[in-house]
Amino acid sequence: MGGMRESSVAAGLPAAFSATTPATTTIEVDGQTVLLTRKRIKNMYLRIRPVDGAVTVSAPLRMQRAAIEEFVRSHRSWIEHTQRRMAAERRERQAAANERGQAYRAGESTESGQPGQPGQPGQPNRPLRPDLTTHELFMLSWPPERQKAAKTYLQATVPPLAEKWTRIIGRAPTSITYRAMTSRWGSCTPATGRIRLNLELALVPEPLLEYVLVHELVHLWEPGHGAGFQRRMSAVMPDWKQRRHDLNALWRF
Repeated sequence: MGGMRESSVAAGLPAAFSATTPATTTIEVDGQTVLLTRKRIKNMYLRIRPVDGAVTVSAPLRMQRAAIEEFVRSHRSWIEHTQRRMAAERRERQAAANERGQAYRAGESTESGQPGQPGQPGQPNRPLRPDLTTHELFMLSWPPERQKAAKTYLQATVPPLAEKWTRIIGRAPTSITYRAMTSRWGSCTPATGRIRLNLELALVPEPLLEYVLVHELVHLWEPGHGAGFQRRMSAVMPDWKQRRHDLNALWRF
């Protein structure tokens, strides 16, 4: 299932915004620089970019500037707390990378190749940053304590939603588990009835979390995404396409 990454408020999973994006402008809110991107969405979304702590806002095309500024002000304490936390996480990741780099310079590579051989792993003058897989890079931003907090939230939020929607849909999963995923919001194995949800769903607004859950529950009836699946989705959640659009406007894996 296509679909989020970084901290966000009343918004959801992050989208990668930059000041060079054509639809993005820079505004000042009480001395705070904010990257503002206007999109064809219905709600405002705020996030903190982990790489540099930048504050970014996605807003509907016709949203008034005053409303956007008030939205940022209302989340000032959250912004400051999140920026401090992300700065600490960046320092920890840099320290870990430096330690790995020192091991590489000493020729202690765990990869194939001989230390010091030009163009091979273990080369003494290779960059400090080790070659990590996509999953390893992703997990650096999801330390155990963050995973635990996300899982605790989802374990409290999802069961009541699942109880509601299983009555409506007419099928119940055998289990719902939560894990860090790098390529999808959720997955379902119809043969076993097992559903898995991305921990990053703890960061999105509940209507979007609800959409992902319903999507996976409908897979208990329809394994694919064809006409039958779409009919069932429209029958139980008429605005599912809008919710999907809002989710993917924030982040598409």
